[in-house]
Parts: sequence; C-alpha cells; structure tokens
Amino acid sequence: MTIELIKKEEITANVWSGGKTNEYVIYPKGAQYANKDFMFRISSATIEAVPSEFTRFKGYKRYLSMLEGDLELYRQGKEEYYTPNSLFSFGSEEEIISYSLGKDFNLMLHQSIKDEIVEISSDGVNINAVYLFIFALADNTVVVNDVCYSMQKYDCLLIVNEESNEISITLAQKAIIGYW
Repeated sequence: MTIELIKKEEITANVWSGGKTNEYVIYPKGAQYANKDFMFRISSATIEAVPSEFTRFKGYKRYLSMLEGDLELYRQGKEEYYTPNSLFSFGSEEEIISYSLGKDFNLMLHQSIKDEIVEISSDGVNINAVYLFIFALADNTVVVNDVCYSMQKYDCLLIVNEESNEISITLAQKAIIGYW
C-alpha cells in the first residue's frame, strides 16, 4: 500500500481557457491529460471567465464541487445551481457552460471504473478499495490504519492499495472522499 500526501502549495498551476488548474493526481503516473490516457485525475481549478465552457471529451465521468463560490451553469441547455461543498456528477461529453466565478474540485474517472463512491463526509470508513483519496475542505487530521496525517485546506491524500487490504479511515473534519 502506498500513501501520498499532496500539499496544495506543491502543485503548479496551468492555464485553461476559463482560468487556472492545479493537477494533484493523474493515474497512472506518466499519463497525460491531453492524451486522455489516464484512469483518473484529481484537480482543482479557478473559474475566472464568465461564461466559461467545460472541456468536453468522451469516455470519462466527472465529479465537481465548488470550493469557493456558487456554481450557476447550463447543462445540456438546462439551468442548474450548486452551492459550495455539494457534489455534482456528469459525463465529460456533456455541454456545460458556467456563469460563475470561483474555485472547484474536479475528479475525472475513466468509464471503465465502476461502483465508485464519491461523497462529502466527516464519517470514517473501513474498506478494502484499491484506490482511495481524501481532499481536505478545511484543516484536517486524517487517521489511516492508526497513522495520523495532518492536512491543510485543499491538500489531497492518495492511497493505492493494490493488495486490497482493509483500510480504516477516520476524519476530524468534512472532506471529499472517494474510493473504488
């Protein structure tokens, strides 16, 4: 089992058409977002232009949560509204046009990944998932199998558990947690 704590200040921002994006994880290592050869990607982006169109391509499911600001958008031409720290999922081929400024969390999963759980919670879990992440929404103490990790707001913890061993997670604060 490997556990990696990715600090927000260690991430380099890249420009996209509507702002800047910070890529925390792309898996497998060495995969390229532009080549669409990844299984999953965790990132955070600023939305600095209104309107801004979300990048579209086939074969991925996305989970998005606004970290700062509300999200007003048109999804396939229909108006939708999301408050901070609520999850919104959609197919990456869908037409999404945002009319909001702010900062978001974004998870992209290849369509071959099934039965994923992605939620905002402060509840602990006991699981044997192969992949698990925790994205801190506030300063947080996360305990993984009796080992403490101090996370700052917007840090990400990635666990790769290829052996599918039992993992016990406890959280001190709400976080975005996902596993499959």
